[in-house]
Amino acid sequence: MELDIRDVSDDPLVKQLIKYTQNKSYFTFNGYFFPGTFKPFVQRLLDFEVFEDDIFVCSFPKSGTTWTEEMVWCLENNLDYKTSKKIALDERMIFLEFSSLIPEEMQAVVPDTVDLAKNSPRPRIIKTHLPFDLLPRQIATKKPKLVFVSRNIRDVCVSFYHHCILLEGYNGGFDLWCELFLKGYAAYYSPIEKYLKSFFKADYPTDKIIYLRYEDMKKDLTTEIKRTTAFLGKEIADEAIPDFLDHLSVKNFKKSPTLNKEDMVESANKHCSKEISDKTGFIRKGVVGDWKTHISDDYITKFEDLEKLVYEMTGVRYDLQ
Repeated sequence: MELDIRDVSDDPLVKQLIKYTQNKSYFTFNGYFFPGTFKPFVQRLLDFEVFEDDIFVCSFPKSGTTWTEEMVWCLENNLDYKTSKKIALDERMIFLEFSSLIPEEMQAVVPDTVDLAKNSPRPRIIKTHLPFDLLPRQIATKKPKLVFVSRNIRDVCVSFYHHCILLEGYNGGFDLWCELFLKGYAAYYSPIEKYLKSFFKADYPTDKIIYLRYEDMKKDLTTEIKRTTAFLGKEIADEAIPDFLDHLSVKNFKKSPTLNKEDMVESANKHCSKEISDKTGFIRKGVVGDWKTHISDDYITKFEDLEKLVYEMTGVRYDLQ
């Protein structure tokens, strides 16, 4: 099927995003919003070779991806905390389309992540934020396991805002960010309602995909660990759970250079011409309900309307606190 690619750089709201970030152009690909740097990669991503023993960790950005990645990697690698502390998560699990999202001037100094993922030793665990309908096409026939994690859209919006300040140099303020997010122009992968529908309504074998929710993981991580362990066909002893919970804690993530992505943040900041105002780090708070400190009453009704739409499209509701 041919892709529907549209240049939306002249949209007045997108022009505001361009003004306040490093990207010079934006397109939609089958309705999903991406920077112009994505265009040369999209066909390679669609044609990426998939194997039956692959595991893809999938999510909209800032939905608990890093947390889920580390959980899956540890379960697949016999809780090897020593290697986890020594080798960065992004080296242990390649972010498939990362190269397609960074400025062209950085692409010359950053390894091509599509090639890195292609050449990773099997069985591979691959991270992606691609919507279901832009995943590599061979997924439809090879049927690898998909671990999908999602989060309430208010906290996603807030966390994505801080992410884009930290890594994109965004400095247009939170009100503009809310407008961009609600209209489906938030940096990349938007609109979130279309994205979530792509996974929750995906035509995919139920034994090959597990749906995790950030809020459930915060409420009862032990149960979600056991669900994921069973899905992956692994085992974990009850006596190993306490240490695993400690390893997966926000406190541990924030102090761990291999999990807090310090090298990536430093590199992004060096290539960003604007002063970075958010110094909180890649792992920020890891809580449910942080939206209350950011989203004003003026926007609550708009988010409620979007949440109703998400429910109508997916049948899924999220805890907000």
